[in-house]
Amino acid sequence: MAESSTETRATKSWLNYAPVIAFAIHVPVRLVLDGGQNATETTLRLALLWLVGINGILLGAAHLIMPAPVARAIGWQTSPFQWEVGLAGVSYGLLGVLSGLFERAFWLATIIAYSVFMLGAAVGHIRSMIRDRNFAPGNAGYMFWYDVVVPAGLTVLYAVSA
Repeated sequence: MAESSTETRATKSWLNYAPVIAFAIHVPVRLVLDGGQNATETTLRLALLWLVGINGILLGAAHLIMPAPVARAIGWQTSPFQWEVGLAGVSYGLLGVLSGLFERAFWLATIIAYSVFMLGAAVGHIRSMIRDRNFAPGNAGYMFWYDVVVPAGLTVLYAVSA
């Protein structure tokens, strides 16, 4: 079955990687501008902005605006629950963006909320890989690893920056 142009855009779009690329550029630029001071805290703040905030808003919006191609990319059927997943993504995305306005207690709450959702999603992806042999790119590829690595990285950055 040939992919539709919308599905191709949903699974291969540079927007999937834009927050990680922006984060990778923003961190060294910010560290140079700040003279390398508070490197861990700066990295954490920017991770919350880009990896949680902007990424959450973009992925949440994708579930809300184009649920069918997103579901196909994951290897799942379209479901009304995607609306709720989209709202959850936008919610933690807003928390990530707002983290820049607040201090550590807010960061921790954001990290916990984000990590519970993302690690739970990773468990769902693993279950789908094992039970359904679903190795679609949106289930077993980049997003699966993102679901695991980013919460772990945020937790380490938060602990080290204390």
